[in-house]
Amino acid sequence: MILENFMAYKYARIQLNPGLNLILGPNGAGKSSLLLALSVALGQAHTERSRKLSDLIRWGEEIARVTLIFDNRPINGKRPSQKIRSDELIITKYIRKDGEYWHQINFKPVTKIEVQEIINSFGIDPDNMLIIMQQYMIEQIVRMSPQEKLQSIERALGLVSFREKINDAKIKLQSTVGEEKVVVTLLSEAEKTLNKWKEEVNKLTKRDSLRLRLEELEIELLWYKRENMNQIKEENEKKYESIKNKLKEIEALLSRYSAQ
Repeated sequence: MILENFMAYKYARIQLNPGLNLILGPNGAGKSSLLLALSVALGQAHTERSRKLSDLIRWGEEIARVTLIFDNRPINGKRPSQKIRSDELIITKYIRKDGEYWHQINFKPVTKIEVQEIINSFGIDPDNMLIIMQQYMIEQIVRMSPQEKLQSIERALGLVSFREKINDAKIKLQSTVGEEKVVVTLLSEAEKTLNKWKEEVNKLTKRDSLRLRLEELEIELLWYKRENMNQIKEENEKKYESIKNKLKEIEALLSRYSAQ
């Protein structure tokens, strides 16, 4: 972090190493100014609302500048900020005496929103009091509810996206369970309808079977009647021939007696 004309600092360059960094010194040495400079460069809303940025310019100067240099070298083949292709990511905030301020990334003008997007890619939330805690924020943390403290810890650890994914998964699961219940209900209704139609089909099948049997019996009856009539006809013809023959015999006898 580099400070230029910021509060009591004409020029200061602070190397922040991985892990724990301690800034020691007596009261009034400018320790809080370093934390404030970091807050301003990251765009902490608490800092921007609580004071005029122009008051942070060193006495007698017209412009102040705070620069943060991030290590953007690839980790496991992936850079922390995919939008910046260089190994160093340089965020600079300028503050002018008339109250105007602007940002640069790698010495190119950008908007505050673009700076926030870049900072978020490093997992930094400057408005989270567990990331940057000013002295006046301690009482605010004490007054926070357990849920608010949990949310601050999750934001500080970069777990918000996981929490959102979990909530989305729960919503999808509830939706899936609801859809499953609807499907089960529809299947149950469909099964009832199917069983009803099976009964109807069985009735129709049985009726068709009975109708077919009836037709077969009617045909058998007609055949039997025909056979019976043929048999009666043959018997009648035989009787007729027998009677006819007897008549001929009687007529012959009568003729014989008449001749005598």
